[in-house]
Amino acid sequence: MRQLLVEAAQSATRCDAGFRRQYAARCHSKPKGVAKVAAARKLAVRLYWMLRQNVAYPEIAHIESSSRVPLAGSQQAEELIERSRLRQ
Repeated sequence: MRQLLVEAAQSATRCDAGFRRQYAARCHSKPKGVAKVAAARKLAVRLYWMLRQNVAYPEIAHIESSSRVPLAGSQQAEELIERSRLRQ
Protein backbone atom coordinates (compact mmCIF):
# COMPACT_ATOMS: atom_id res chain seq x y z
CA MET A 1 0.00 0.00 0.00
CA ARG A 2 2.83 2.37 0.88
CA GLN A 3 4.53 1.78 -2.46
CA LEU A 4 1.30 2.48 -4.34
CA LEU A 5 0.77 5.70 -2.41
CA VAL A 6 4.34 6.82 -3.13
CA GLU A 7 3.85 6.14 -6.86
CA ALA A 8 0.54 8.01 -6.82
CA ALA A 9 2.18 10.93 -5.01
CA GLN A 10 4.87 11.06 -7.69
CA SER A 11 2.14 11.34 -10.31
CA ALA A 12 0.37 14.00 -8.28
CA THR A 13 3.56 16.07 -8.12
CA ARG A 14 3.63 16.08 -11.92
CA CYS A 15 0.02 17.26 -12.23
CA ASP A 16 -0.58 19.50 -9.19
CA ALA A 17 1.61 22.63 -9.02
CA GLY A 18 0.97 23.25 -5.31
CA PHE A 19 1.79 19.66 -4.47
CA ARG A 20 4.98 19.94 -6.56
CA ARG A 21 6.13 23.09 -4.71
CA GLN A 22 5.65 21.46 -1.32
CA TYR A 23 7.50 18.34 -2.44
CA ALA A 24 10.41 20.38 -3.84
CA ALA A 25 10.65 22.44 -0.65
CA ARG A 26 10.69 19.26 1.42
CA CYS A 27 13.44 17.79 -0.81
CA HIS A 28 15.70 20.71 0.08
CA SER A 29 15.52 20.05 3.82
CA LYS A 30 14.98 16.27 3.99
CA PRO A 31 16.25 13.20 2.12
CA LYS A 32 14.33 12.48 -1.06
CA GLY A 33 12.81 9.26 0.31
CA VAL A 34 11.39 11.12 3.32
CA ALA A 35 9.93 13.78 1.03
CA LYS A 36 8.28 11.09 -1.12
CA VAL A 37 6.67 9.38 1.87
CA ALA A 38 5.50 12.75 3.23
CA ALA A 39 3.91 13.52 -0.14
CA ALA A 40 2.26 10.09 -0.12
CA ARG A 41 0.83 10.75 3.34
CA LYS A 42 -0.51 14.13 2.22
CA LEU A 43 -2.14 12.45 -0.78
CA ALA A 44 -3.66 9.78 1.47
CA VAL A 45 -5.18 12.49 3.67
CA ARG A 46 -6.63 14.20 0.61
CA LEU A 47 -8.08 10.90 -0.62
CA TYR A 48 -9.62 10.23 2.78
CA TRP A 49 -11.37 13.61 2.78
CA MET A 50 -12.50 13.14 -0.82
CA LEU A 51 -14.22 9.91 0.15
CA ARG A 52 -15.55 11.26 3.43
CA GLN A 53 -16.99 14.49 1.99
CA ASN A 54 -17.83 13.10 -1.48
CA VAL A 55 -15.92 15.98 -3.10
CA ALA A 56 -13.68 16.03 -6.19
CA TYR A 57 -9.88 16.31 -5.89
CA PRO A 58 -9.59 19.95 -7.10
CA GLU A 59 -11.99 21.11 -4.40
CA ILE A 60 -10.10 19.26 -1.67
CA ALA A 61 -6.77 20.66 -2.90
CA HIS A 62 -8.25 24.18 -2.96
CA ILE A 63 -9.80 23.92 0.50
CA GLU A 64 -6.63 22.44 2.00
CA SER A 65 -4.36 25.11 0.54
CA SER A 66 -6.53 28.09 1.47
CA SER A 67 -5.41 30.08 4.51
CA ARG A 68 -8.96 31.39 4.98
CA VAL A 69 -10.37 27.96 5.77
CA PRO A 70 -10.79 27.39 9.53
CA LEU A 71 -9.69 24.25 11.30
CA ALA A 72 -11.37 21.03 10.23
CA GLY A 73 -14.54 20.10 12.05
CA SER A 74 -15.87 23.61 12.46
CA GLN A 75 -19.22 24.71 11.09
CA GLN A 76 -17.60 27.28 8.80
CA ALA A 77 -15.54 24.59 7.05
CA GLU A 78 -18.71 22.61 6.35
CA GLU A 79 -20.39 25.71 4.90
CA LEU A 80 -17.40 26.36 2.66
CA ILE A 81 -17.51 22.83 1.33
CA GLU A 82 -21.23 23.16 0.62
CA ARG A 83 -20.67 26.43 -1.26
CA SER A 84 -17.93 24.84 -3.38
CA ARG A 85 -20.32 22.02 -4.34
CA LEU A 86 -22.94 24.52 -5.47
CA ARG A 87 -20.50 26.18 -7.89
CA GLN A 88 -20.26 23.02 -9.98
